[in-house]
Amino acid sequence: MSITPTPEEAREALRDVDRRRGQTAAAAGRSRWTWLAAGVLVAAYGVLADRYPDFVRTYGTSIVILLLLLSMAGNTRWGAALLRRPVRSRITPSPAALLWSALALALLIGGTALATALDVAHVWLWSGLFIGVLLAAAGPWWQRRVLTRVA
Repeated sequence: MSITPTPEEAREALRDVDRRRGQTAAAAGRSRWTWLAAGVLVAAYGVLADRYPDFVRTYGTSIVILLLLLSMAGNTRWGAALLRRPVRSRITPSPAALLWSALALALLIGGTALATALDVAHVWLWSGLFIGVLLAAAGPWWQRRVLTRVA
């Protein structure tokens, strides 16, 4: 026995689906403060690398490995439980998204390597600030875009 919904009921059901999709994306994402903190850490690392190269030579690899482990831990079930984050479903990226991400990463790394090879002054400072501001400003937007497309 099938009952056809009225147009108002169909509109309300679609609004409810959109609202729940937004709730799911918001629950699965990181907070804006996390993106801001990541941006500040990357910018601070760039400033430290430029102003105090001995500090970065001594502790730089340890700092980067610690931050990468923390980032990876937040994306596993065990790490999410440890960090008291809700466990989210695995997001399978599309090949086009992976290609664009790889291209952007290659441009950032290539640009920094080229500027270093050309002896441009304060390369670490400017690249750290640029990437930090990019993370802080575009990170929440990108996350929301990816999660709402997947949800």
